Amino acid sequence: MSAKRNKPWFTLKNMADKPAELLIYDVIGDWQGLSAKELVNELKAIDADELVVRINSPGGSVFDGIAIYNALRYHPADVHVRIEGLAASIASVIAMAGDIITMADNSLMMIHNPLGWVGGEAEDMRRTADMLDKATEAIALAYSGKSGRPLEDITPLMADETWFTAKEAHEHGLVDFVDQPVQLAASLDLSIFQNVPDELKAAPQASQSLSLNRSQVTTSAPDALAIVQLCNQAGYPELAESFLRTQASVENVRQRLTDCETIKTLCAAAHSDQAATFIQAGKSVEQVRTDLFETLVANQTTIDNSLTPQQQHNEQEPNNSPSLNIDSEALYQKRNKNCYA
Repeated sequence: MSAKRNKPWFTLKNMADKPAELLIYDVIGDWQGLSAKELVNELKAIDADELVVRINSPGGSVFDGIAIYNALRYHPADVHVRIEGLAASIASVIAMAGDIITMADNSLMMIHNPLGWVGGEAEDMRRTADMLDKATEAIALAYSGKSGRPLEDITPLMADETWFTAKEAHEHGLVDFVDQPVQLAASLDLSIFQNVPDELKAAPQASQSLSLNRSQVTTSAPDALAIVQLCNQAGYPELAESFLRTQASVENVRQRLTDCETIKTLCAAAHSDQAATFIQAGKSVEQVRTDLFETLVANQTTIDNSLTPQQQHNEQEPNNSPSLNIDSEALYQKRNKNCYA
């Protein structure tokens, strides 16, 4: 099964003699093997005095967004946020990290309570509700901190899913300046929101949008919940969308998630950081094994075939799954052949 590839959701540029620039122009989250952790690590390497953050995003992963917000807040550079089209949901929280926030006159901002889904027992539901309450409070604090308004003024606006024009956002203290309109070619899928302005509902949807359109999902509701839960439990929530789009069965999802763990183990043994890239590309275990083998032949890296206690516990019967080890004997034989041929 091949995962759909789309453009990365962020771009970070560190330019000499110019402000560094971060573009967030898509759904926020670990969709393309580019995680918030990777972005935060890249931000640490930015030593520019000024960082410009340009936003046109419908939001995405709450916890990824909060991590990015905190990384920007504590970055030593002067952070100038420019909202150039839409800063909705968690994207509007990231915008609050700016020392200066500028909003194009024709752009919009939306704030709301975070959303979540879970399948399971009543206790699972309660834990999710508690988590959402804590996330709501953290998000409200970001808006309150920027605007200077008390939380009791912010939380009703979030509960109502409030959309602000640039002028309204400025009046509420959420931005510092309103700038000239910006012309943007791409539109975003806003189908998950309730109070989208009419002019945005009529806009054509971007063909490469990563948001999940309900009409595209034909998987039954129980299976869809099971798939989402499996992905969350396995630590791959970003894969749920592609499984639902391709109408993968629950059994196929289980097998692919097992393969993902095998791929991670193979990459760990090969000292490779390419596991996320292989998984997002939809590569099979054997394809990954072949790629790693050829890479190791070329770079002379030492092979460690030992497994952690957890990996040993989870290892399946040899007849049911491919070996987790890389064939080090074959590797060294090929290296010798390459060296002395």
